[in-house]
Amino acid sequence: MRQDKRTVHTKSAIIHALVKLINDKGFNNINVTDLTREASIGRGTFYIHYLDKFDLLNKIENKLLSDIKDVLNNLMPEELKSFTQSDESISTPSDIVIKTLNYFYDNSKLLSALLSENGDPYLFGRIKKIFSDVTDASFAQFDGKVTLTDEIPKDYVKEIMLNHLMNIVVYWISKDHPESPNNLAKIIIASQYIAPNDLIKVNKK
Repeated sequence: MRQDKRTVHTKSAIIHALVKLINDKGFNNINVTDLTREASIGRGTFYIHYLDKFDLLNKIENKLLSDIKDVLNNLMPEELKSFTQSDESISTPSDIVIKTLNYFYDNSKLLSALLSENGDPYLFGRIKKIFSDVTDASFAQFDGKVTLTDEIPKDYVKEIMLNHLMNIVVYWISKDHPESPNNLAKIIIASQYIAPNDLIKVNKK
């Protein structure tokens, strides 16, 4: 048990060091020595857990992606079901939105660093792919009950929806003092029902 706690503490220190160094220098400009010095551990301790900084990044991101996928897989089917049963879900922050945003909020410093221009340029696409795959699988369960507009091709509708949501979330977690998940959920819902040309109004005198 003592070893387990020590391992958890060491990995946490390394992750905190990675976040700080990405924000300060950028992932491409750091090395293992930077990480061990910032985490106050020996190089040998680092190599017990990771092969190099790329192995560290890969393991951290794989864990994040696995967690996000689990959240969506567990909640998306029930969320879509609620839309077919009650109109209240349209105006009320949903279970999947709140729980997913809570996960992003709890890991906001790490995700913000990794998703920044100094982090991993491929992570955004990997997260978006998970949202896309889980959404497709969930829609398929409803056998035509979900209808998309005919004015825009289906692939563009999906792209617009995913980019809209992901860009809001990335901006949110990058803020120094992000709103609570509940408040952001309300912002997301409001943004879905306000046309882009209604976001800004010009007063003509």
